[in-house]
Amino acid sequence: MVPLLCPARKNILFDLDGTLLPMDMDQYLKIYIEGLSVQIPSIPAREMYQVLWEGILAMIKNDGARTNREVFADVFTVRTGVDYYQNEPKFLRFYETDYQKCAAACTPVPLSAQLIRLLQQKGYNVIIATSPLYPAIATQSRLRWAGLENFDFPLVTTFDDFHYAKPHPRYYTEVCEKLGVTPESCIMVGNDAEEDGVAHAIGMEMILVTDCLINKKNLPTDAFHPATLRDVLAWAESLPSLV
Repeated sequence: MVPLLCPARKNILFDLDGTLLPMDMDQYLKIYIEGLSVQIPSIPAREMYQVLWEGILAMIKNDGARTNREVFADVFTVRTGVDYYQNEPKFLRFYETDYQKCAAACTPVPLSAQLIRLLQQKGYNVIIATSPLYPAIATQSRLRWAGLENFDFPLVTTFDDFHYAKPHPRYYTEVCEKLGVTPESCIMVGNDAEEDGVAHAIGMEMILVTDCLINKKNLPTDAFHPATLRDVLAWAESLPSLV
């Protein structure tokens, strides 16, 4: 095993889906759409998929003037003629019920909890930097599936109060602003060369997790530190304690 030579930084950001929580995205989306269509039966599954995808694209293109929740609400309302805010309780009920079936598309690994526990015990700030395309209840569910529900994090990014999404560089700037830290004091750990790798462009170190690697555009990754999640755990074991 080649040692992971990423320098220590106080703040360590982790992507969730595909990084701390391996998943089959195709299966996940299938279960997701079917379940949401049950909660809002007036919108057929095919149309629901299209609306959700348009909402995601709108959040990715968010210029920061509104929260991602507000952007998604506008797209959903205009596209379907169904007021999002009036139906938001149905969305939240979906996340409490049928959304939980999406756990079947995930393969949680004990390494994730071991890694987070070790870093926190050593005094590092661990942030869950998952693209803020979901309400908090959905992200908390996926943290639970990953075995991370009993950890305290200074920040978990959700669509309720974030104004950008990956791969917009401003997403990472907003994370830093909320934490009151600089990008140069941060490391981003993620599996997507584009969405997570853009953190390097604003000054963060970048660990590219290869277990569920995504690099659809075949982007150059020479500036990143490639590693399996087990490699990241071994790296964390080598880090100095800050407490």
